Amino acid sequence: MAASAVIPTAVRFEEESVPRKPLRLLAAAAVGALCLSGATATAAVAADGLAGAVHYASDLDWVSAENGWGPVERDYNNGARGVPDTSRTIQSIRGVQYPKGLGTHAPARIVYDVDQQCTQLLGYLGIDDSQSGKGRVDFVVKVDGAEEYRMERKGTDPAARLNLDLKGADTIELIVEPGPEGNGNDHADWADLRINCTDAYVAQPLTITPDDVDLSLLAPGAPVAVTIDGAAPRVPVSVGFAGAEVVVNSDDAGRATASFVVPAGTEAGEHPITARAESLFGAIAEGSIVAHVVEVSDTVYFVDCSAEGTGTGTAESPFTSLAQLAEVQPFQPGQSVRFKRGAECVGTFAPTGSGLATSPITVSPYGDGDAEATINGDGALAGIHLLNVSNWTVDGMHVINPGTPDQRRVGILYEINDGTKRSGAVLTRNHVEKVAGWSDKTTLGNAFSRSAGISVLGDGIGWFDGITVTDNVVNDTAAGGIKLSAPDTTRHYNEDVYVARNDIRAVGGDGIVIHNSDKPVIEYNSAIDLGHGAYPFLKGNFAGMWPYNSQDPLFQYNVVGNSVGSTYDSTAWDCDMKIKGTCTFQYNYSYGNAGGFYLDCISGCGTASTTTNTILRYNVSQDDCRLAGSSGGPGLHLIYNNTFSCLNRPFEDDMNAPREVKNNIIIAQGGTLRTTNAKYSNNAYFGGIQPAATETGPIVGDPRLIAAGSGQQTRALPGYRLAVGSPLLGAGTPIADAGERDFFGNPIPATPNIGAYQGEGVEVTPLPFGELVNQTAVASKANPRNGAVTADLRVFSAEALADAGLAVSGKATAFGAEIDWHPTAIGTPDAVKAAGQQVALNGEGDALVVAGFSAGTATEGAATVHYQDGTSEQIRIALPLWSDAGTDAADTALLASSTSHLQRTKPYIGGTISTVQAPASVFAQRIPLSGKPVASVTLPEGSPVTGDGLSLFAVQLTGSAVPTTAGVLTECRGPNAWVHITVTNDDDEPISVAVDTELGDDLKVKLNPGKDTRASFKFSGALTDGEATVVASTTSGARTTTAVPYSGIGCR
Repeated sequence: MAASAVIPTAVRFEEESVPRKPLRLLAAAAVGALCLSGATATAAVAADGLAGAVHYASDLDWVSAENGWGPVERDYNNGARGVPDTSRTIQSIRGVQYPKGLGTHAPARIVYDVDQQCTQLLGYLGIDDSQSGKGRVDFVVKVDGAEEYRMERKGTDPAARLNLDLKGADTIELIVEPGPEGNGNDHADWADLRINCTDAYVAQPLTITPDDVDLSLLAPGAPVAVTIDGAAPRVPVSVGFAGAEVVVNSDDAGRATASFVVPAGTEAGEHPITARAESLFGAIAEGSIVAHVVEVSDTVYFVDCSAEGTGTGTAESPFTSLAQLAEVQPFQPGQSVRFKRGAECVGTFAPTGSGLATSPITVSPYGDGDAEATINGDGALAGIHLLNVSNWTVDGMHVINPGTPDQRRVGILYEINDGTKRSGAVLTRNHVEKVAGWSDKTTLGNAFSRSAGISVLGDGIGWFDGITVTDNVVNDTAAGGIKLSAPDTTRHYNEDVYVARNDIRAVGGDGIVIHNSDKPVIEYNSAIDLGHGAYPFLKGNFAGMWPYNSQDPLFQYNVVGNSVGSTYDSTAWDCDMKIKGTCTFQYNYSYGNAGGFYLDCISGCGTASTTTNTILRYNVSQDDCRLAGSSGGPGLHLIYNNTFSCLNRPFEDDMNAPREVKNNIIIAQGGTLRTTNAKYSNNAYFGGIQPAATETGPIVGDPRLIAAGSGQQTRALPGYRLAVGSPLLGAGTPIADAGERDFFGNPIPATPNIGAYQGEGVEVTPLPFGELVNQTAVASKANPRNGAVTADLRVFSAEALADAGLAVSGKATAFGAEIDWHPTAIGTPDAVKAAGQQVALNGEGDALVVAGFSAGTATEGAATVHYQDGTSEQIRIALPLWSDAGTDAADTALLASSTSHLQRTKPYIGGTISTVQAPASVFAQRIPLSGKPVASVTLPEGSPVTGDGLSLFAVQLTGSAVPTTAGVLTECRGPNAWVHITVTNDDDEPISVAVDTELGDDLKVKLNPGKDTRASFKFSGALTDGEATVVASTTSGARTTTAVPYSGIGCR
């Protein structure tokens, strides 16, 4: 409940509408002047007949009024400039509405003549809530030209109290002065403003405000602290609750703080907290605020929206709609709401009531199986809307909110809008999808920033103590995945914020945004294909994961990949405006993001001074090696021990913030190293890029990573370890406070390695083809910025190849071999740019089939086949250019040729993207082998960076090195079962045949061409299904292994 939901009243003034009093002329010279732009001289007047009553100022004629934006409003806030003002609304300050008062805008000045008939001026002053916490003014009151009151108010401040002595006064001037930043949002309310013209002073009601306690959520034994404002200085203040009373003393400002414990046995329900004290001028003032005492309940409410009729909420008779469930309100601590699996409830679940930290209220599915329990918001603001409540846990729900994407929408919304503290927001294991919010950040105000799959939203005044968002799946939601946000007028940061292990896919904007939080931890999350999906990003800017207006945010162990382009951003990581302390990004992996690795927007992407530091360490950046943005000092960017592997893109340091760049691996064909405000030292360079001329201690050459560029969609990156003999082992410069571990979890040695890997060198061994891919050769039209096969940034189109017969995750056939075409996700490395890699094959066949293409002038190269017997054979891999439409080579076939491909003019954001109507082809080559079992293949030497050379989509064995035919027969001979394996030699030379089964084995040393042999095995009892292994080999070492299954049989 809000601290002051209504205006507290100890003395009731007249509430009815009062006719404005007639006026008489006075000399203008008697009124003190305030110079305002455009102000005009107005004859001063005074009211007759004021004495004997208390009047609302809005019911009296003023002498003169000047306002900075439109007219002064009576009993409304200041809205627009028009007359009449159609934008005005009832005045509201920090959620408290005031039906009477004056609405002004700085600079403003209103003059009243009270003709020595009045005693007292009372009211509440503040920035109107319509300004969303923005604005800053000084309220000034002059009495007969002398300043008697001055109070600064910001948009996040509660209403200030005004209580002045007017005895003997002729004129009152109400003045609003803008702050030094100008008068934007300076909508100033003189709320509940009254002029007391009786002979006696009246008491202004005391204001009671809770101190870091939720008054809607009290339980017996709970401690409570409140602040009381409006007492006279240094007087006793009596505070009562539920029959108990405490007395405290006010300070010199008339403020007191009282603490008490909710008495044992206090009944559940509403109870007032009351206060009583002597106020200014000797009047006795009172005040009250409502508190709510709750009781713990173990009631479980069941909801099955697929059922008919009206239920009672029990397991036997569940509610059948959200409307029936709504009648339960408010929920009590410890209660649960269970939704039936496989059923869908249409509408918004918007409960009231709060749980306790020890007894939260939970929402979860029930029923057998793994079908989802769905709430369909059906185009409303949200599917689940938790407003001004504490200690709710939503666990395992499926929430959708489809519709036309024309407005702000959310899947799950947990919100504060009453300026209070809330606790225990837990959203876990939910699946949120199909949320039709707004994906254009340039229009509809804040509709983009407040659209998301999951949103935890504050009002800039209230705050959350405990936000846990974990293990959720969010996909196909407009504008973004998970957003914790609030106006940047925050008075108190959210605390205990933990966002972890969420899987975010194909959302139309930001992956995770963290606003207004103290030391938030964001870890082990994935945000893939940002900007894609059912509601794709439209216009403006977004980034993968970023904080704003927070203290010491920590982002670690996260993945962001394949984000589409935006105006300037589209980076994986961003440290944004109004960050205090240190932004830390560590142990993260990013790949293929259109805008690159990191955006510095601490100073609004400008050069304003900032003391914020940013640490970027032990991260792996794959093909998104751009650092952008700017900020001023003295805050530093410390960029150290990262691995930047950009085989398909240049490396771009486009920052100008003060920064130290140390111990990083930078692999790229080229790029830009901006040295303004930068200190480069002890970095390693490979692929063509050269160190800055001012760098100290650089190393240029092959870093000897196990398999650079091979990352896919997770943090499993064994290819980014350093090999034995790497020149980067122990070659780094020590860094103070360098953290406890590296990307892989290794401790940091006293003399560090260069790069994100800090362990010992790893032995180089052949790896499976899929662990060696290092080139993104196929891109989607949704994100053509991710990938390249040529230096001028051309790339295969996934859609065009599919039209030509090569669909992602499909099959292709060449020379009798079935090839898995593009088994990886679009936007991840899919080909091996040949550079001497060792491919583990460990198989048999009479030929090697490779699928791929060549680029530039290097269309072929020497490879080595390593056999299991320790021998080797040199072969040549030769593939046509990717731009060729076909081939005449006898050993080469066209796998597919698309009629178009994609090209961009810039490696990251900006430039143009086009569909080029020209062939883009994939070929296959068959290379005969000796037939001996193969261990591995060493690919041709070359450069791993995009450009000249061979690129391979597949390398596999095919054919039978020793052609044979095998058959099986099972039979019963009495009580015994027999298995007969027959093998025929289809080769043109003698072979040896070995048959191995669970029943025994047999060997035929010499089987002549065209002949067959039979191996028989006897088994007593019931024979179960099994498999025989037949190995046929030649004297030259060729070998073919065949699996021959047989069926079980029962014999008597």
